[in-house]
Amino acid sequence: MMLNDKPLMDPLKKGAIMRVGDKLAELLVQNGVEYVYGVPGGQTLPLYDGIRKLEGKIRHILMRDERSAGFAADAYARMTGRAGVCDATVGPGATNLVSPLAEAYCSSIPLIAIVSDIARAWEHRRMKGNASQALEQLDIFKTVSKWQVTVTDPKALENIIDTAFRIATTGKPGPVVISVPDDVASSDFPYRETTNTLQGALFPRFRTSPDPNDVTRAVELLLGSKKPVLVVGGGAHISGAYTQVKTLAETLKIPVITTISGKGIIEETHALAFGVTGSFGNPMANEIMMQADLVFFIGCKAGQLTTLNYRVPKKDVPVIHLDADPEEIGRNFAHSIPLLSDARLGLDALIKTLGNKKPDVAWDLAGFKTKHQQWYQEKARSAPVPGQPLKPQAIMDTVNQCLTDKDVIVCDASLSSGWAASYLTLNTAGRRFMAPRGLAGLGWGAPAAIGAAMAAKENNRVICFAGDGGFSYSVQELEVMCRFKLPVVNVILNNDVLGWIKHVQRDVYQKNYISTDFCHVDFATVAKGFGVRSYSVQTLEELKQALESEKSPKGPAVIDIISDPWESPIFRM
Repeated sequence: MMLNDKPLMDPLKKGAIMRVGDKLAELLVQNGVEYVYGVPGGQTLPLYDGIRKLEGKIRHILMRDERSAGFAADAYARMTGRAGVCDATVGPGATNLVSPLAEAYCSSIPLIAIVSDIARAWEHRRMKGNASQALEQLDIFKTVSKWQVTVTDPKALENIIDTAFRIATTGKPGPVVISVPDDVASSDFPYRETTNTLQGALFPRFRTSPDPNDVTRAVELLLGSKKPVLVVGGGAHISGAYTQVKTLAETLKIPVITTISGKGIIEETHALAFGVTGSFGNPMANEIMMQADLVFFIGCKAGQLTTLNYRVPKKDVPVIHLDADPEEIGRNFAHSIPLLSDARLGLDALIKTLGNKKPDVAWDLAGFKTKHQQWYQEKARSAPVPGQPLKPQAIMDTVNQCLTDKDVIVCDASLSSGWAASYLTLNTAGRRFMAPRGLAGLGWGAPAAIGAAMAAKENNRVICFAGDGGFSYSVQELEVMCRFKLPVVNVILNNDVLGWIKHVQRDVYQKNYISTDFCHVDFATVAKGFGVRSYSVQTLEELKQALESEKSPKGPAVIDIISDPWESPIFRM
């Protein structure tokens, strides 16, 4: 699967005529694109043919659904620090990209979505699908992407691609949609050497530093507080601020807690690391957040889940907010001291200004560690009841015992994200944990695992956690995993219900249940139909044996676990 690094050799000679699809593929390569994820349509074939001609420099990955193509490109971008690229055909293919673009948009992940469109001469036939599959498709993307553009003239193609990558990777990163009409994609493009050698897919492209006066104010607050806490989000991963977060925490001797997206910014075995906070967090991280007399948000939106419905920190608690997006600073905590900056550069400036000064902190961090161990022991290591479904807490404990420092964790949306976020322990820092917290749509997990495995050059085992409801959205992508022999171990928490919704019906709707129960699906048997190794698990010992068997997987596997339908990772105040 690795693409070679030889200089790009255009398959067409100087003076020859190439098509727009050929040139588009060439421009993707020159911007550092390795993979394009998508599903073909007749109107996208010029691009596909261009990719074919550049074999060894770029590869098209055929997915089983356009949504999956977008999700795979999203995860690839998160893992590599390069914009992901996906494609879709006109009409129904384009509309299927809405969910993945929305997730990427809300998670600040740069994607380039290339969609085909009807021929320009048929513009008057667009309305109500008079032209086959036509609709006002670019308008659909306006709320889920940073820029939408149509290539109306081949001469503008190079500038459009350059602008698309620049917009996607600067400021608050996000998706860009490029529409290529059918007649434009097939039209001639006079050969000429491309002079732009910029690796436009890399992000963040530019880094900003904070106002020195704001840094001074932030330092003064930190030095004057007794119980400050760092709350670190996904923006710190995007910035690569691993050393800076750890250095600041160790300098100040203060705790680090993370959002789900920030998990892994520091090794979770560190004396100052207390895991994920918020609705999917552990009780100790949330208690630290509630006791803090100063909260320092870093690369974090300070959104609903992290702040327990905006109730923590309380309004009288000072807040420092470091973020590259000025719209996020002060949105939910108006009194925040702003540090408008890239996370890495912002923390570097703050550490430099701090020097050897330290606050007189009053945290009992050893006490919190002891309480965390007691909580984990009680919840995750209680003896299972023979014949009863396994509790997710015990499942995660068993996974912890088999986890290696190279494993990458991918979670589908809903409760599976919460179980992994609050119970799994990452022994090393890095981008090793991903979950769809932008829009939190079911079905993200399996295709994201494909993107993650390809980003890791298939050298890392990818463990994908999903509930049976979420996995059903994208079970077809097992074929893609099998086709490319990707080392993805799919762990399915199979409880035959939409758990979160059923729990709400129990607690709020007087146990009046409706449309939350499924017939049982044997995913181990389903997997075999795709040619995938599978395991049916009903005990922790069976789970441990399955994980050990898949320690270095050659191709994908499915571990289908009968799990408890009533347990929940949701933290309640």
